Amino acid sequence: MLFAPDTVEGPTDGTDTPAEGTDDTPAALLIVPLPPLAPPPDPIFDTPFKYHTSTMLPFTTHTRYRVETLNAMGYEMKDHIVGPMPVEDFLQEFLPTSQIPNYDASSFTSGFAPGLFNSTLSAVDEQHAYQPFASVSTSINTMRSFAPQLSFIDSHNSADMVNCSSFTFNVKPDVCVYADATSRSTDISTAEIVIEFKWGYSHDAFREDSDNIISSTDNGMDTLGQITSYAAAQLGAQYRSHAFSVLIVRDRARIIRWDREGAIVTSVINYNTEPHLADFFHRYAQASPELRGVDTSVSPANAEEAALARLRLKLPDSTRMFKVSIPVVDGSGMLTLIIPQPVAYGIPPVGRGTRTCPAYDILNDKVVMFKDSWRVTLPDVLPEGETYKLLKSHGVHNIATCVAFHDVPRSITQQITQTFRFSRSAWARPMLKITLHTLHRLVLNIVGVKLVKFSSSHQLVQSIRDALIAHKDAYELAKILHRDLSVGNIVVFEGVGILIDWDLAKLITIQGPRQRNRTGTWQFMSAYLTAQIHAVHTVADDLESSLYVLLWTALKFTVTTLDIVDRTLLMTQVFDGGSSKEGWLFSRTNLPRNAFVGRKSLDDLVDELCVFFSHRNSKVTAKAIATLEALQLELEAESAVKGRLYMAVQAFRDETVAYKKEMGMKLVHSHDAVIKLYDKYLQAPGWPEDPAVEQAVLPIKPAAGRMITKSILSARVDVTPTGKKRKLDDIESDDHSGAPSLHSVSSEVGDGTLLGTGLDDLKHLQSRFSP
Repeated sequence: MLFAPDTVEGPTDGTDTPAEGTDDTPAALLIVPLPPLAPPPDPIFDTPFKYHTSTMLPFTTHTRYRVETLNAMGYEMKDHIVGPMPVEDFLQEFLPTSQIPNYDASSFTSGFAPGLFNSTLSAVDEQHAYQPFASVSTSINTMRSFAPQLSFIDSHNSADMVNCSSFTFNVKPDVCVYADATSRSTDISTAEIVIEFKWGYSHDAFREDSDNIISSTDNGMDTLGQITSYAAAQLGAQYRSHAFSVLIVRDRARIIRWDREGAIVTSVINYNTEPHLADFFHRYAQASPELRGVDTSVSPANAEEAALARLRLKLPDSTRMFKVSIPVVDGSGMLTLIIPQPVAYGIPPVGRGTRTCPAYDILNDKVVMFKDSWRVTLPDVLPEGETYKLLKSHGVHNIATCVAFHDVPRSITQQITQTFRFSRSAWARPMLKITLHTLHRLVLNIVGVKLVKFSSSHQLVQSIRDALIAHKDAYELAKILHRDLSVGNIVVFEGVGILIDWDLAKLITIQGPRQRNRTGTWQFMSAYLTAQIHAVHTVADDLESSLYVLLWTALKFTVTTLDIVDRTLLMTQVFDGGSSKEGWLFSRTNLPRNAFVGRKSLDDLVDELCVFFSHRNSKVTAKAIATLEALQLELEAESAVKGRLYMAVQAFRDETVAYKKEMGMKLVHSHDAVIKLYDKYLQAPGWPEDPAVEQAVLPIKPAAGRMITKSILSARVDVTPTGKKRKLDDIESDDHSGAPSLHSVSSEVGDGTLLGTGLDDLKHLQSRFSP
């Protein structure tokens, strides 16, 4: 996304066209350099859905997708864990002594002896194990003696409320390891290693004696979610290629290496009798920043640079600033930017991990947009910077100019993502969802304003219309389909709507799936895509997305006749559902005819767009089609009917579902037809000056004591802490906010269908929330 401030993933005016291996995995990754009407374009065969937080979170009203529990985060991570890797191989691969200059093994070989951690193992409970493990006493040498360069801090009572404010749970590891002696609490933005302790074997996130390394128990899944949240926070709040953590379950330990493809976990280490854990810390303490996982292509800015950048970017004086250089598109040199410390978000670390923020261009004394993401590395997937070059070369309007980009080169193999590479090793349990990723950076010439900060509803409609112009140009001129038209991917710059985020775009000349999962923004996908798990993504789907962008934004940021209950029900039904979208296009359930106060043109536009796109999902029987064909033949015979009778028969034909579908299907792939609808209502008089004002919705969340997981369920149930399934059929209050928990409104099932149940029961809440 392209806007200020920093986000989880611009443009110019219309004149200046700006606007998830094997050992043979390459060690270095290089940059890989239709008529609008009938007949419809050939379908672009695509991939099945990925129902994950990254595709659900930003625009959902359903807190189930906000990783409300650690258990849920564990479920999202479980298919991206590779192991158990033999610990000796792990150490040699990721912390090889040959790459540690002046490595001194003497202090380790002379210091380790079986029984060294007896004091830790004799602790009465987990909390009493932290200090003997990490501290030095007069009678024993503990872990710190093997890594005197590191600070081991008991942080179990100290949550990081600064860097992890977006998490729905506290991030407070048991022990944080730092590279200096100044840290005294939890600071995930500077932590080197996180250590988590568990004192009961039932809480182990992993297991050895199974085809699946992941524990299937609720306690184990909670632990997996817990350590995943630490990795997500660390990789999110730092510029890193990877991070290490340690899980200790009483006398057993495992080391874990995290990157944007997943995580590699070692075999069990009996750390009181085996030296591998101590050896890990001994090596790590002497390792270079690159081996440790620090992204050395980003460095701290000096005081003068930092102060100037904070001033230009309007950032607090306490903001840590960094420096990064990216090759200019024309090959004339490097563009040096000063950027703020990144922000951690409460979603699992696997995936693109997109970060965008305004940045200060030192040389040109200009504020630009910086984007950093881990792109999927497949031959047919263009790097986003290359896509921008292609778009610009074809004169596409209403897009940003990409002034610099590259796949970030790596000085050592360990800084390349490794999970995919080792997922096919002999020791690895079968994993199917690992995808190769590469760090990609780009710089865009302007910083746009979020679509949801529109100055009027007229500007909202105009901006979406402008984005459709960009989409049309890209499709027809550059042969590129955007595939992710969403609220976050349209910004406003100098009054013009700009279509951004082309990292999911696809050349229409490429047939067949490119990835294992389809990605995109769920709330704005077409009714057909959400209802058909193996659907083909066409231009019609992106055009229909414009309707959902308009409706979502108008409902969430303009005044309507809907009260809070009805607004929540409508947004849940349309945007967090699956096949319910198909039916809604016909019925427009819960959306009054004059919903948008004082904006008849907006009401009419939404209504006409619904009718326009509903034809694609209408069901017509074979008998109805045959009847229509027979009627058409009769009408073509001039002598069949005359005068008024002819006109009456035509009018009858025009109102049949079969005829409407036939005519509608000739237009659903047409940019011009959709843009014409937007233009029709933009030109209408009476649009008010109504700047965006956010409207409240009710939280839809599990009732207290329950954990709705992200596992694919076959029925409308939740999973209790004991692992039993239970129906979701009640409405309960949220003890903290006083707002009701709409527990029975909906539940996502395996095919993405939203089951609406108990909606009428919510009407008794009306009086509590009516103005």
